[in-house]
Amino acid sequence: MGFLKFEGTPMTWTEILPHIHAVKALGIQQFLHTYKRLANRPKDDLKWGDEIEYMIVRFNHKEKKAQLTVRAEEIWKALQKKQNEMNERYSKRLQAIWGPEYARYCLESSPGEPYEGSLEHLAYVEKNMKQRREQIKMLYEDEMVLSLTGFPRLGCPDFVYTPTTYNQAANPVSQSLFYPDLFSTHPRFPYLTQNIRERRSSKIEINIPIFKDINTMSPFVEIFGDPESDGASKVDHVYMDAMGFGMGTTCLQCTIQASNLDEAKLLYDQLAPICPIMLALSAASPIYKGYLTAVDTRWDVIAASVDDRTANERYAYSSANIETIRQSRFGAIESYLSPQNKQFNDVDIEMDPETKATLLNAGVEESLANHIAHLWIRDPLTLFSKQISNMTEDRMDYFENIQSTNWQTLRFKPPPPDSDIGWRIEFRPLEAQLTDFENAAYVVFVVLLSRVILANKLDFVIPMSYVIEGMHRAQRNNAAMTEKFYFRRNIKCFKESETINETNATNVKVNTNGYSELCPQHKNITFQYAEMKVNAIINGTDDFPGLISIIHTYLDSVKIETKARSIINTYLNLISKRANGKYLTAAEWKRQFVLHHEEYKHDSVVTDSIAYDLL
Repeated sequence: MGFLKFEGTPMTWTEILPHIHAVKALGIQQFLHTYKRLANRPKDDLKWGDEIEYMIVRFNHKEKKAQLTVRAEEIWKALQKKQNEMNERYSKRLQAIWGPEYARYCLESSPGEPYEGSLEHLAYVEKNMKQRREQIKMLYEDEMVLSLTGFPRLGCPDFVYTPTTYNQAANPVSQSLFYPDLFSTHPRFPYLTQNIRERRSSKIEINIPIFKDINTMSPFVEIFGDPESDGASKVDHVYMDAMGFGMGTTCLQCTIQASNLDEAKLLYDQLAPICPIMLALSAASPIYKGYLTAVDTRWDVIAASVDDRTANERYAYSSANIETIRQSRFGAIESYLSPQNKQFNDVDIEMDPETKATLLNAGVEESLANHIAHLWIRDPLTLFSKQISNMTEDRMDYFENIQSTNWQTLRFKPPPPDSDIGWRIEFRPLEAQLTDFENAAYVVFVVLLSRVILANKLDFVIPMSYVIEGMHRAQRNNAAMTEKFYFRRNIKCFKESETINETNATNVKVNTNGYSELCPQHKNITFQYAEMKVNAIINGTDDFPGLISIIHTYLDSVKIETKARSIINTYLNLISKRANGKYLTAAEWKRQFVLHHEEYKHDSVVTDSIAYDLL
């Protein structure tokens, strides 16, 4: 999770305040130092990798109860001791790296080395994921490592298998009524939690709409006997009050190294409209604090869990000298990076003017300068004592301090210092799936799609406001089946698309200088984008090819081993059938399991025994 290097002792929010301007200013100089050296770096090889986060779950078979166990760090340390031995035992493609996560019941893992450009490497992903689970030999007989996005009874009494007191006095960092201070021992996590709360001057407020069943209390109201929580909770919503409700969930991510800076910006832009589609398709978390909710994903939960904005920054009625900030540090991206797509940046993003001026004066292109200046409206949330005196321009610590605490659907990642790693894009909306096969399928799909985008010069870009709207729609119950998403119709700018008069399509006339440079012969084209269901986007229609078809056409045109192609086809088949409804999303499967459980009382409550059977 984020940038974990540190030197010295962690600082409180009060101690950080005098250093904010210096940290932000030097962070920009660190970015510029890297940018000036590597903006024109020669072509890097295509490399990519995944990251999966897991929960350690204990099953009490006698009482039919599933609980989280706080042994993740114990297991991680044991894995560290045996890392060299295990890497010698496994082939290069089956090695793994393990790391701590926010909560003491979570671990994260990634391949020991990045995969490379060979399409055959796509067939190793699932094997590597399975091997990672095999490496965990430190589990007790009643424990399992599960790639859950959300534990269904997180925040309920006894959801962790450890003596725990649930009150604010016992949880001084978060001051939560429900979620104990179960942070990893890495100092970043408790101080991040504390400093977010102190910056906003209140506890975290998370309100997720309850799923209204026939016996659900109506209106649904929770009373806590705590003035702050009672005032923050909303009617007909499930209320949560700690960062752990968001950062204590898990996810699936993949990172792709581009050949150069321009290609990284291009991939960032082209993958942006894909984010809502993949969030809807990978949806896996409909249950929060023991209740079925009206959402299927973690997205807004995490956004609220790390929302450090003050009341004045959150609300439109703030004083005239304090600007509101539209969203939390966790959210959808709000602008494209490539200059040829700037006309699609129809969202008036907040920017730090001093940062933007510094970047422009240093020769950074405006779209990229806007992106960095947008990140720089945020303050650093963690700082360590020795960082104050040890920072220089040739490091990236201050830049990563702010960059890594802007958790967005995509992350544009500059090369780290003293490394052969290049410009990268991190794809972040995916929810963790229950099986290695499913997780591999989603990663392979995203990586393959990025290859096809570059090879076929596809253009998915639509107005950014529609991408953001798509992220809202993607969280709704069974969005993969019921919602429509704006998507571009002429993804290769075919000439025939000029004459299509699509119902409900929006036509946008683009000036000669503004149209995508991918299709210079069509600079004056009137192109279209329309609201489409996920099935149409993935599997196609009579007048839209569908992403699966485009990927298969690409695979037919390149050399790839028969066995690897067969494995890839099974992954594409899963994505295709999730999109057309033949296979349920993980969220819908969990929801239907609860709704049809013999002990479910149609009151939206997911009891211990229901959660036990589900897991």
